[in-house]
Amino acid sequence: MRRGIEKLIDIDREIGTVVRIATVDNGRGVSIPDGEFKEHKIICRVGYQSGGVWGARQIDSGLTIDKTPFILARFDTDLNKDDTLTWRGRKYTVGVVSRPEEFGGAICTQAPLVEVKSGS
Repeated sequence: MRRGIEKLIDIDREIGTVVRIATVDNGRGVSIPDGEFKEHKIICRVGYQSGGVWGARQIDSGLTIDKTPFILARFDTDLNKDDTLTWRGRKYTVGVVSRPEEFGGAICTQAPLVEVKSGS
């Protein structure tokens, strides 16, 4: 299943840049922003349809992967909610990240995206 998802990603893949606010422990076991940003590259695909593998469902933010842009990446991709993704010159805020499981393990990483318009 993982190989199939990777083939789907390869159809329209690109290297994206993920930016995340670095955090530190506040001494009470709670992570808080430390003002620094961490950046790393990922191979992914951004699209508007899930390909019918998993049906669209309502999620916390009210978005679905069938009606909004979404990211599809390898199962072990380092991606978190509220990360900023730059892909093909467009900037997105990452929504709730899910890793659907089949055959006892995660097979991909996916999340809805909200495009950040310039000037926002």
